[in-house]
Amino acid sequence: MARPIALLTDFGLDDPYVGQVKGVLARLAPESRVLDLTHAVAPFQVGQAAFFLAAGARHFPESTVFLAVVDPGVGTDRRIVVARLEDQLFVAPDNGLLGLLLCPRALGQRTPEIVSVTYDHERVSATFHGRDVFAPLTADLAKGALPADLGEQVAVQDLVRHPATSPRPLTPEDQGQRVTAHVLHVDRFGNVVLNLQPGALFHALIGSGQHRGVPAFPRAVRTYADLRDREVGMLEGSQGLLELAVNQGSAARLMGCQVGHTVSLTLGDG
Repeated sequence: MARPIALLTDFGLDDPYVGQVKGVLARLAPESRVLDLTHAVAPFQVGQAAFFLAAGARHFPESTVFLAVVDPGVGTDRRIVVARLEDQLFVAPDNGLLGLLLCPRALGQRTPEIVSVTYDHERVSATFHGRDVFAPLTADLAKGALPADLGEQVAVQDLVRHPATSPRPLTPEDQGQRVTAHVLHVDRFGNVVLNLQPGALFHALIGSGQHRGVPAFPRAVRTYADLRDREVGMLEGSQGLLELAVNQGSAARLMGCQVGHTVSLTLGDG
C-alpha cells in the first residue's frame, strides 16, 4: 500500500510551483494521497519551516513521507537527506530544516536513520530541485524504496546546524541574564514563537519577572488570560516552545518582531 505524502514549502500558491510538484507526484505515485502541511512558509525562512514540520509531523499518519522544501541553497553542493523517524520519512535539504524535529528533546530515546541522497546533478534544473529531485525521490519512497538504498548514512550530529533550529532550554543559570532567541514564527494572533524550550527555569518563574512597561522583561505566565492589558508575557505554547504574547493583542506588533528576527530577553530579574 502506497504511503501518504505531505508537502511543506515556501512556494506559496500564486505560482505554478506547487502544482508542478503535485503533478510529478500524481504521475509517479498515483496511489499516494497527497496532503498539504503548508505552502505559506515565508520565503527562505528555514527556521519557520523547521517549526512547522516539527509541530505538524506528529498529527499525520505514521507512514507519511514528508517532502519539505525551503532551500535557499538550491543548485549548490548542499546535501539532500532522507531521515526515517520510526515509520515516518522526511525528505529535505541539509540546511537545518530538520533541526527541531531531530533535536535531543524531540527525539528522546529514538534514533533516526539518515542518508545523504545520491542523484544526477546534470539531469535536473539547477533552480527547482523540489520538482526535479525531491518529488521523484518522495514518490519512490512512497512506493516502498528504502532510505538505505538511496545513499550513504549520515549521523544526526553531522547534519548542518542552523542557529534558529537549534533550540535550547532555559536553565537556572539564565535567570537575570540576557538571552538571545530567534523568532521562528508569528501566528495570526501576533504571538511570537521562539527557539527556546521551557527547561528547568521557566516554570519556576511563572508569575514573576515583569519590569513594568519594559517589553524586554516578559513576565512568565501559564495562560494568555494571566497577562494584564498590553503586557508582554512569555508562556509555553501548544507546540512546546516559548512564545511572547499579549492577551487579546499582538506581541509582534507591540515589539516590532517578525519571522527571522532575533530578540534579547531577560527573565526573572525583578
